[in-house]
Amino acid sequence: MLPDPLLHAPVALVALLIDLATGERIFFLHPVPLMGRLTVSLEGKIRAHVSSRRLRLGGILLPLLVCGLFGVGSWALLVLAEKAGGRLLRQGLEVFWSVQLLASRSLYDHVRKVGEMLSAGDLAGARAALSRIVGRDTEGLGEDGIARGALESLWENTNDALVAPLFYLLVLGVPGLMVYKAASTLDSMVGYKNERYRDLGWASARIDDLFAYIPARITFFLMFLFLLPFVSPGREGQGRLAGPDSVLSTALRYRRAHPSPNSGYPIAAFSALRGVRLGGGAFYFGRWVEKPVIGAGPDPGREDLEAGLNLYRMFVFSLVILLALLVALPRVLG
Repeated sequence: MLPDPLLHAPVALVALLIDLATGERIFFLHPVPLMGRLTVSLEGKIRAHVSSRRLRLGGILLPLLVCGLFGVGSWALLVLAEKAGGRLLRQGLEVFWSVQLLASRSLYDHVRKVGEMLSAGDLAGARAALSRIVGRDTEGLGEDGIARGALESLWENTNDALVAPLFYLLVLGVPGLMVYKAASTLDSMVGYKNERYRDLGWASARIDDLFAYIPARITFFLMFLFLLPFVSPGREGQGRLAGPDSVLSTALRYRRAHPSPNSGYPIAAFSALRGVRLGGGAFYFGRWVEKPVIGAGPDPGREDLEAGLNLYRMFVFSLVILLALLVALPRVLG
Protein backbone atom coordinates (compact mmCIF):
# COMPACT_ATOMS: atom_id res chain seq x y z
CA MET A 1 0.00 0.00 0.00
CA LEU A 2 1.49 3.34 -1.08
CA PRO A 3 1.64 6.27 1.36
CA ASP A 4 -1.22 8.69 0.72
CA PRO A 5 1.03 11.49 -0.66
CA LEU A 6 2.14 9.11 -3.42
CA LEU A 7 -1.46 8.16 -4.18
CA HIS A 8 -2.49 11.79 -4.64
CA ALA A 9 0.70 12.98 -6.36
CA PRO A 10 -0.56 12.33 -9.95
CA VAL A 11 -3.66 14.46 -9.35
CA ALA A 12 -1.54 17.22 -7.78
CA LEU A 13 0.94 17.21 -10.68
CA VAL A 14 -1.70 17.28 -13.42
CA ALA A 15 -3.70 19.98 -11.62
CA LEU A 16 -0.66 22.20 -11.12
CA LEU A 17 0.38 21.85 -14.77
CA ILE A 18 -3.13 22.75 -15.96
CA ASP A 19 -3.25 25.73 -13.60
CA LEU A 20 0.12 26.96 -14.85
CA ALA A 21 -0.91 26.52 -18.47
CA THR A 22 -4.32 28.18 -18.28
CA GLY A 23 -4.94 29.96 -15.00
CA GLU A 24 -8.61 29.86 -15.90
CA ARG A 25 -11.52 29.31 -13.51
CA ILE A 26 -15.09 28.17 -14.16
CA PHE A 27 -16.61 30.53 -11.65
CA PHE A 28 -20.15 29.16 -11.56
CA LEU A 29 -18.65 25.80 -10.53
CA HIS A 30 -15.92 27.24 -8.31
CA PRO A 31 -16.12 26.01 -4.69
CA VAL A 32 -14.87 29.26 -3.11
CA PRO A 33 -17.90 31.41 -4.10
CA LEU A 34 -20.10 28.63 -2.73
CA MET A 35 -18.09 28.72 0.49
CA GLY A 36 -18.60 32.47 0.63
CA ARG A 37 -22.36 32.29 0.11
CA LEU A 38 -22.68 29.55 2.72
CA THR A 39 -20.66 31.65 5.18
CA VAL A 40 -22.90 34.69 4.66
CA SER A 41 -26.04 32.57 5.09
CA LEU A 42 -24.79 30.85 8.24
CA GLU A 43 -23.56 34.13 9.71
CA GLY A 44 -27.05 35.57 9.37
CA LYS A 45 -28.66 32.53 10.98
CA ILE A 46 -26.17 32.45 13.85
CA ARG A 47 -26.64 36.15 14.58
CA ALA A 48 -30.44 35.71 14.47
CA HIS A 49 -30.56 32.73 16.84
CA VAL A 50 -27.54 33.15 19.12
CA SER A 51 -27.40 35.86 21.77
CA SER A 52 -24.49 38.31 21.75
CA ARG A 53 -23.19 36.76 25.00
CA ARG A 54 -22.86 33.37 23.27
CA LEU A 55 -21.56 34.62 19.96
CA ARG A 56 -18.12 33.13 20.66
CA LEU A 57 -19.79 29.71 20.68
CA GLY A 58 -21.34 30.60 17.34
CA GLY A 59 -17.83 31.44 16.19
CA ILE A 60 -16.88 27.80 16.80
CA LEU A 61 -19.99 26.49 15.05
CA LEU A 62 -19.40 28.52 11.87
CA PRO A 63 -16.08 26.92 10.76
CA LEU A 64 -17.22 23.47 11.90
CA LEU A 65 -20.24 23.69 9.61
CA VAL A 66 -18.54 25.25 6.58
CA CYS A 67 -15.38 23.12 6.70
CA GLY A 68 -17.36 20.01 7.58
CA LEU A 69 -19.90 20.42 4.79
CA PHE A 70 -17.27 20.93 2.10
CA GLY A 71 -14.95 18.22 3.42
CA VAL A 72 -17.64 15.55 3.85
CA GLY A 73 -19.61 16.73 0.82
CA SER A 74 -16.64 16.53 -1.57
CA TRP A 75 -15.72 13.10 -0.19
CA ALA A 76 -19.27 11.85 -0.75
CA LEU A 77 -19.38 13.21 -4.31
CA LEU A 78 -16.06 11.55 -5.12
CA VAL A 79 -17.36 8.21 -3.81
CA LEU A 80 -20.52 8.58 -5.91
CA ALA A 81 -18.46 9.52 -8.98
CA GLU A 82 -16.34 6.40 -8.61
CA LYS A 83 -19.40 4.18 -8.21
CA ALA A 84 -21.09 5.76 -11.23
CA GLY A 85 -18.17 6.00 -13.64
CA GLY A 86 -15.20 4.22 -12.14
CA ARG A 87 -11.87 5.48 -10.90
CA LEU A 88 -11.23 7.54 -14.04
CA LEU A 89 -14.31 9.71 -13.41
CA ARG A 90 -13.29 10.19 -9.78
CA GLN A 91 -9.78 11.25 -10.76
CA GLY A 92 -11.18 13.63 -13.37
CA LEU A 93 -13.33 15.29 -10.71
CA GLU A 94 -10.34 15.44 -8.35
CA VAL A 95 -8.24 17.18 -11.00
CA PHE A 96 -11.06 19.59 -11.85
CA TRP A 97 -11.56 20.66 -8.25
CA SER A 98 -7.82 20.88 -7.61
CA VAL A 99 -7.31 23.16 -10.61
CA GLN A 100 -10.12 25.39 -9.34
CA LEU A 101 -8.50 25.67 -5.91
CA LEU A 102 -4.88 26.28 -6.97
CA ALA A 103 -3.85 29.83 -7.82
CA SER A 104 -0.20 29.66 -8.89
CA ARG A 105 -0.74 31.24 -12.31
CA SER A 106 -3.27 33.80 -11.06
CA LEU A 107 -0.90 34.94 -8.31
CA TYR A 108 1.97 35.35 -10.77
CA ASP A 109 -0.16 37.23 -13.31
CA HIS A 110 -1.47 39.71 -10.73
CA VAL A 111 1.98 40.50 -9.34
CA ARG A 112 3.51 40.63 -12.84
CA LYS A 113 0.95 43.30 -13.76
CA VAL A 114 2.27 45.48 -10.94
CA GLY A 115 5.82 44.94 -12.20
CA GLU A 116 4.86 45.84 -15.76
CA MET A 117 3.29 49.10 -14.62
CA LEU A 118 6.39 49.97 -12.59
CA SER A 119 8.70 49.19 -15.53
CA ALA A 120 6.62 51.48 -17.72
CA GLY A 121 6.91 54.28 -15.15
CA ASP A 122 3.14 54.22 -14.59
CA LEU A 123 2.91 54.61 -10.81
CA ALA A 124 -0.86 55.20 -10.90
CA GLY A 125 -1.37 51.98 -12.86
CA ALA A 126 0.97 50.11 -10.51
CA ARG A 127 -0.96 51.37 -7.48
CA ALA A 128 -4.25 50.28 -9.07
CA ALA A 129 -2.84 46.82 -9.89
CA LEU A 130 -1.44 46.49 -6.37
CA SER A 131 -4.79 47.44 -4.80
CA ARG A 132 -6.28 44.26 -6.29
CA ILE A 133 -3.97 41.97 -4.32
CA VAL A 134 -3.33 43.75 -0.99
CA GLY A 135 -5.50 45.09 1.80
CA ARG A 136 -3.42 48.21 2.49
CA ASP A 137 -4.12 51.62 1.03
CA THR A 138 -2.09 52.13 -2.14
CA GLU A 139 -2.73 55.83 -2.77
CA GLY A 140 0.46 57.85 -2.55
CA LEU A 141 2.82 54.85 -2.52
CA GLY A 142 6.13 55.36 -4.28
CA GLU A 143 8.10 52.75 -6.19
CA ASP A 144 9.57 51.19 -3.06
CA GLY A 145 6.18 50.96 -1.31
CA ILE A 146 4.57 49.40 -4.38
CA ALA A 147 7.40 46.89 -4.83
CA ARG A 148 7.32 46.03 -1.13
CA GLY A 149 3.57 45.40 -1.13
CA ALA A 150 3.74 43.27 -4.28
CA LEU A 151 6.64 41.17 -3.00
CA GLU A 152 5.00 40.59 0.38
CA SER A 153 1.78 39.51 -1.35
CA LEU A 154 3.69 37.26 -3.77
CA TRP A 155 5.56 35.30 -1.12
CA GLU A 156 2.85 35.23 1.54
CA ASN A 157 0.47 33.79 -1.04
CA THR A 158 3.08 31.37 -2.34
CA ASN A 159 2.25 29.50 0.84
CA ASP A 160 -1.47 30.28 1.04
CA ALA A 161 -2.37 29.76 -2.63
CA LEU A 162 0.17 27.14 -3.71
CA VAL A 163 2.17 25.20 -1.13
CA ALA A 164 -0.57 24.80 1.48
CA PRO A 165 -3.21 23.62 -1.04
CA LEU A 166 -0.73 21.14 -2.53
CA PHE A 167 0.23 19.95 0.96
CA TYR A 168 -3.35 19.15 1.96
CA LEU A 169 -4.10 17.66 -1.45
CA LEU A 170 -1.12 15.32 -1.13
CA VAL A 171 -1.77 14.35 2.48
CA LEU A 172 -5.58 14.24 2.64
CA GLY A 173 -6.75 14.31 -0.97
CA VAL A 174 -9.38 16.66 -2.37
CA PRO A 175 -11.52 16.61 0.83
CA GLY A 176 -8.50 17.90 2.77
CA LEU A 177 -7.92 20.57 0.14
CA MET A 178 -11.59 21.59 0.41
CA VAL A 179 -11.38 21.90 4.19
CA TYR A 180 -8.22 24.03 3.92
CA LYS A 181 -9.77 26.37 1.35
CA ALA A 182 -12.95 26.64 3.42
CA ALA A 183 -10.89 27.66 6.45
CA SER A 184 -8.95 30.18 4.35
CA THR A 185 -12.17 31.63 2.92
CA LEU A 186 -13.70 31.96 6.37
CA ASP A 187 -10.63 33.79 7.65
CA SER A 188 -10.76 36.26 4.75
CA MET A 189 -14.46 36.94 5.43
CA VAL A 190 -14.87 36.91 9.20
CA GLY A 191 -11.39 36.54 10.72
CA TYR A 192 -11.07 40.19 11.76
CA LYS A 193 -10.43 41.70 15.19
CA ASN A 194 -12.97 44.47 14.75
CA GLU A 195 -16.17 44.95 16.72
CA ARG A 196 -18.35 43.04 14.25
CA TYR A 197 -16.24 39.88 14.02
CA ARG A 198 -14.23 39.82 17.26
CA ASP A 199 -16.52 37.12 18.73
CA LEU A 200 -17.92 35.47 15.62
CA GLY A 201 -14.65 35.26 13.69
CA TRP A 202 -12.09 34.35 16.35
CA ALA A 203 -12.31 30.57 15.80
CA SER A 204 -12.11 30.93 12.00
CA ALA A 205 -8.93 33.00 12.32
CA ARG A 206 -7.35 30.49 14.71
CA ILE A 207 -8.27 27.50 12.51
CA ASP A 208 -6.79 29.18 9.44
CA ASP A 209 -3.56 29.84 11.38
CA LEU A 210 -3.51 26.21 12.45
CA PHE A 211 -3.96 24.92 8.90
CA ALA A 212 -1.21 27.21 7.58
CA TYR A 213 1.28 26.38 10.36
CA ILE A 214 3.03 23.37 8.80
CA PRO A 215 2.85 24.51 5.14
CA ALA A 216 4.40 27.91 6.00
CA ARG A 217 7.43 26.22 7.49
CA ILE A 218 7.64 23.81 4.57
CA THR A 219 7.56 26.81 2.22
CA PHE A 220 10.40 28.41 4.21
CA PHE A 221 12.51 25.25 3.89
CA LEU A 222 11.72 24.73 0.20
CA MET A 223 12.59 28.33 -0.66
CA PHE A 224 16.13 27.80 0.56
CA LEU A 225 16.37 24.33 -0.97
CA PHE A 226 15.10 25.45 -4.39
CA LEU A 227 16.23 29.07 -4.67
CA LEU A 228 19.61 29.46 -2.96
CA PRO A 229 21.47 28.10 -6.04
CA PHE A 230 19.95 30.93 -8.09
CA VAL A 231 20.95 33.74 -5.70
CA SER A 232 24.28 35.40 -6.45
CA PRO A 233 26.28 36.99 -3.62
CA GLY A 234 25.78 40.72 -3.68
CA ARG A 235 24.31 42.63 -0.77
CA GLU A 236 25.55 41.88 2.71
CA GLY A 237 25.00 38.20 3.55
CA GLN A 238 23.23 37.51 0.27
CA GLY A 239 24.08 34.10 -1.15
CA ARG A 240 25.86 32.79 1.97
CA LEU A 241 24.25 29.89 3.82
CA ALA A 242 26.56 29.76 6.85
CA GLY A 243 27.68 32.35 9.37
CA PRO A 244 26.00 35.00 11.55
CA ASP A 245 25.09 37.19 8.56
CA SER A 246 24.03 34.35 6.27
CA VAL A 247 20.72 34.29 4.46
CA LEU A 248 19.50 31.48 6.70
CA SER A 249 20.35 33.19 9.98
CA THR A 250 18.81 36.43 8.72
CA ALA A 251 15.61 34.69 7.68
CA LEU A 252 15.40 32.86 11.00
CA ARG A 253 15.88 36.12 12.87
CA TYR A 254 12.98 37.84 11.08
CA ARG A 255 10.61 34.91 10.49
CA ARG A 256 8.35 35.91 13.38
CA ALA A 257 8.41 39.66 12.67
CA HIS A 258 4.86 39.63 11.33
CA PRO A 259 1.41 39.87 12.97
CA SER A 260 0.56 36.46 11.48
CA PRO A 261 2.26 33.40 13.04
CA ASN A 262 2.85 32.02 9.53
CA SER A 263 3.11 34.79 6.92
CA GLY A 264 6.49 35.98 8.16
CA TYR A 265 8.22 32.73 7.19
CA PRO A 266 8.13 33.00 3.38
CA ILE A 267 8.44 36.80 3.46
CA ALA A 268 11.55 36.57 5.67
CA ALA A 269 13.00 33.88 3.42
CA PHE A 270 12.73 36.05 0.31
CA SER A 271 13.89 39.14 2.19
CA ALA A 272 17.07 37.31 3.19
CA LEU A 273 17.63 35.64 -0.17
CA ARG A 274 17.31 38.93 -2.05
CA GLY A 275 18.85 41.13 0.65
CA VAL A 276 16.00 43.63 0.90
CA ARG A 277 13.87 45.07 3.69
CA LEU A 278 10.17 44.19 3.66
CA GLY A 279 7.37 44.58 6.21
CA GLY A 280 6.94 47.77 8.17
CA GLY A 281 3.85 49.90 8.75
CA ALA A 282 1.19 50.84 6.21
CA PHE A 283 -2.13 52.65 5.95
CA TYR A 284 -5.29 50.54 6.12
CA PHE A 285 -8.59 52.32 5.46
CA GLY A 286 -6.90 55.63 6.16
CA ARG A 287 -5.38 54.56 9.47
CA TRP A 288 -1.66 53.96 9.97
CA VAL A 289 -0.88 50.47 11.31
CA GLU A 290 2.62 49.92 12.65
CA LYS A 291 4.24 46.57 11.82
CA PRO A 292 7.73 45.15 12.38
CA VAL A 293 10.34 45.44 9.65
CA ILE A 294 11.43 42.16 8.00
CA GLY A 295 15.04 42.12 6.82
CA ALA A 296 18.08 44.34 7.11
CA GLY A 297 18.73 45.43 3.53
CA PRO A 298 17.58 48.46 1.52
CA ASP A 299 14.00 49.06 0.42
CA PRO A 300 13.04 47.06 -2.67
CA GLY A 301 12.62 48.56 -6.12
CA ARG A 302 11.39 47.46 -9.50
CA GLU A 303 14.52 45.32 -10.05
CA ASP A 304 13.81 43.44 -6.84
CA LEU A 305 10.22 42.85 -7.90
CA GLU A 306 11.43 41.49 -11.23
CA ALA A 307 13.91 39.26 -9.40
CA GLY A 308 11.13 38.09 -7.07
CA LEU A 309 8.98 37.06 -10.03
CA ASN A 310 11.92 35.20 -11.56
CA LEU A 311 12.55 33.35 -8.30
CA TYR A 312 8.85 32.54 -8.04
CA ARG A 313 8.98 30.92 -11.48
CA MET A 314 11.98 28.85 -10.40
CA PHE A 315 10.18 27.88 -7.19
CA VAL A 316 7.07 26.68 -9.06
CA PHE A 317 9.21 24.82 -11.62
CA SER A 318 10.99 23.08 -8.74
CA LEU A 319 7.64 22.09 -7.24
CA VAL A 320 6.66 20.54 -10.57
CA ILE A 321 9.89 18.52 -10.58
CA LEU A 322 9.27 17.43 -6.98
CA LEU A 323 5.74 16.26 -7.79
CA ALA A 324 7.00 14.44 -10.88
CA LEU A 325 9.51 12.60 -8.68
CA LEU A 326 6.72 11.62 -6.29
CA VAL A 327 4.70 10.30 -9.23
CA ALA A 328 7.69 8.28 -10.50
CA LEU A 329 8.66 6.96 -7.07
CA PRO A 330 6.21 4.00 -7.04
CA ARG A 331 7.71 2.68 -10.27
CA VAL A 332 11.22 3.10 -8.90
CA LEU A 333 10.22 1.22 -5.76
CA GLY A 334 8.68 -1.52 -7.87
